[in-house]
Amino acid sequence: MMYLFRRPLPCLDLAVFAITLLSTAACLSAGPEEASFLAKSNAAMTRMMAGMKIKPSNDVDRDFVAMMVPHHQGAIDMAEAELSYGHNELLRRLAQEIIVTQQEEIAEMRHALVSTAASPSSRPEEASFLARSNAAMARMMAGMKIKPSNDVDRDFVAMMVPHHQGAIDMAEAELSYGHNEPLLGLAQEIITTQEQQIVVMRHALGEPLPASVPSSTQPSSSSRPLLSSQWTPQHSTSITGGLT
Repeated sequence: MMYLFRRPLPCLDLAVFAITLLSTAACLSAGPEEASFLAKSNAAMTRMMAGMKIKPSNDVDRDFVAMMVPHHQGAIDMAEAELSYGHNELLRRLAQEIIVTQQEEIAEMRHALVSTAASPSSRPEEASFLARSNAAMARMMAGMKIKPSNDVDRDFVAMMVPHHQGAIDMAEAELSYGHNEPLLGLAQEIITTQEQQIVVMRHALGEPLPASVPSSTQPSSSSRPLLSSQWTPQHSTSITGGLT
C-alpha cells in the first residue's frame, strides 16, 4: 500500500492490517451494541486510510488539506457512531460538537486553497512535512488498536484520543512547513480545539488528566460556541452523566 510517499511503506500496511484484524475479532467477541459501534468505527478508519493515500503535489498546503479532509471525515463518522450507540451524555454532546466543527473546518480548508494563491514548496519542505505526517499516522494507528471494554463510551474515547492526537501532529507539521495563511490559522485552531476535546473526553470517563494541559483552559480562536472551550478541569462528570 502506498501511503503519502511514492514508495510502499510495509509498516503502515501491517498497521492497517492489524487494526482491521483486531476490530474484526473485537466485533465477534463484543455484545451487539459494542459490535455495531466497532464495526462502524472500523469502516470509518478503512475509508479514511484509503482517502489519505495521496499523491504528493509539491505544495505542502495542498498535501495538508488532501490528508486532513479524510482524517476529519473519519472523526465525523466515529462521532456519529458514538451518537448511535453511546450513553455518556457529555461524550454525546462532544460527539455532536466534533461533527459540527470538523464539517465546518473541511469547508474552510477547501476554501483556503481556492481563495489564496498557491505557494509551491521546496522538495525538502514537502519531504519533511510528509515524513512527520506519516509518523503521526503510524502512531495514531498503533494507539487505536484497542481492546474492547464492553463499554461503547470507553471504546470511543480510547479510539478518538489517538485520532485527535494524529490531527494535532499533522497540524503542527503544517505550521512548520506550510505557507497558506488561512490554513496556518486553521491548523492552530485544530490544535487548540482538539487538545481541549481530549481533556474533556478523558475527564468524562474519570481518567486522570495530564500533569500539564496547556491548551485545556485557553479559549479557542473560533467564533463557534464550543463545549470544550467552556469546560475546565474543575468540572466533574460521571460515567453516565454530563457536567456537574
